[in-house]
Amino acid sequence: MAQVRAPPARKNLTLPMISSPLLIEETARVLRELIVDGTLEPGRRLSERELGGQLGVSRTPLREALRLLAGERLVEVLPRRGARVAELDSTLVEDVYPVLACLERLAVDMACRRVADADLERLAAMLVKMRAIRSRGDKQAFFAVSREFHETILNAAENVTLREMHRQLSGQVRRARFLSLNTETEWDEALREHRLIMMALRKRDGAGAVEAVSRHLHTNKRKVLSQLGAVSRSARTGNRSAGR
Repeated sequence: MAQVRAPPARKNLTLPMISSPLLIEETARVLRELIVDGTLEPGRRLSERELGGQLGVSRTPLREALRLLAGERLVEVLPRRGARVAELDSTLVEDVYPVLACLERLAVDMACRRVADADLERLAAMLVKMRAIRSRGDKQAFFAVSREFHETILNAAENVTLREMHRQLSGQVRRARFLSLNTETEWDEALREHRLIMMALRKRDGAGAVEAVSRHLHTNKRKVLSQLGAVSRSARTGNRSAGR
């Protein structure tokens, strides 16, 4: 007769306490927006005491939030020296834009097949809002609606993995885009590019939508690199003047 073995004794587990993931995500969201819009400028040291006091959070969720942002390359965590806002340079832009372009082209192509009529109406309403914002030159409000526009397309693609990968990279590009919209021509180009994307979505024209998104990203990248080059040249001139 076969013996029946007793199940092995259960081991006592010691698990670490988990901070509220919602608190960590919310802290990261607030800091991400402050970095993207330039309130927390590149190179700025991030004092845990100062940020924790301002945001009303303890050090543990704050540190976890900073680690999340470090994964998005928005923050640099320095061993034994705390954290600082990552610098934005042309190398990073050249690195991120091609990957993000692939994701956004895929998203808009998938969205063309799946977008609901209600989403198309929402996108149309956003275009109206963007034209009104353009008339008063409110760059921050314009980018907020533009972000909502692109997130609506991402959600319409109905792919969680795509959306998460896009989130990991989009902070860098959104931060770079704040360097654009410095002339009337750039405002007009931005509106026209959003309108072309919208028109292709209405027609369920995947190829047209992909082309419109590609043109939009190419234009943004060109503007950002140009502006970063101007900032770099200005900084070098200032350093030479200070050294005289």
